[in-house]
Amino acid sequence: MKINRLLVALTFIASLAMAGCSDFVDTEMDSPVVPSNSPAVRFLADNQTSYELEPGENAKFTLTVKRNNEGSALQVPITVVTNTENGFVVPDNVSFAAGQATADILVTMSPTAPTGTPLTLELAFADEFVNPYLTEYAAYKGEASLLNWVKFSTGIYTSGFFEASWEQDLYMAEGTNKFRFYDLFVEGVDYNFEWEVGELAIAPAGTANSSGYMVQESGYVHPSYGMVSSATDPDPDYTYYNSTTKTFSFDRQWTVAAGSFGWLTDTYEITEQFVN
Repeated sequence: MKINRLLVALTFIASLAMAGCSDFVDTEMDSPVVPSNSPAVRFLADNQTSYELEPGENAKFTLTVKRNNEGSALQVPITVVTNTENGFVVPDNVSFAAGQATADILVTMSPTAPTGTPLTLELAFADEFVNPYLTEYAAYKGEASLLNWVKFSTGIYTSGFFEASWEQDLYMAEGTNKFRFYDLFVEGVDYNFEWEVGELAIAPAGTANSSGYMVQESGYVHPSYGMVSSATDPDPDYTYYNSTTKTFSFDRQWTVAAGSFGWLTDTYEITEQFVN
């Protein structure tokens, strides 16, 4: 009896499997067909995807798009997929003049956009204007932060490399842990880092090299060796804030394309603090 019950169960399962197979329909999805005259509108791969802007009339950025078949003028509607807090003002269309292969989209920040928080922007073009087989993207996704920089402190900056000291203001972006020395070594070149007020650790901005040191160009061009960069060690044993003396220490390797000038320490001592 047990054997018969087992045979019945197996027969029932087999019949279900056959029924399932008979209901399956093998379908094949056609790949999109792109006409030869398609404009293939897409965003350039080297468009920046992260912006830090200051509130005001200059809070804007440009995205570049390109196309094929540029013989005639073309106007392409822009689809806004994501616009966090409606923080971005985006034109309805991007226009190409006859013979023009590239065009710019000017994105401005709304006067009502919140500060101190990343805002996401996603843009796309309709299928009729794009070619999905190209490696460049017919869609864009990026973010921008409006940072309102306020003076955090005044103090004395001492550079081991330049063997000099000077008065220096330190600024903080409201609502964030981002800090900036404007025009630190050269006018127009700022030095950025992140820091939780009063804490030991400092997180230098820049690009990590193979040793994990954070590299930023100083802006200073050596007369013989060219641009000088600083590679700051983020280890809090070497780069840190001393809350007792109110002093920042930055342990840096100073480099040029030809090699290194060695490791030297910069310090910034706060003489007056405006934000707690």
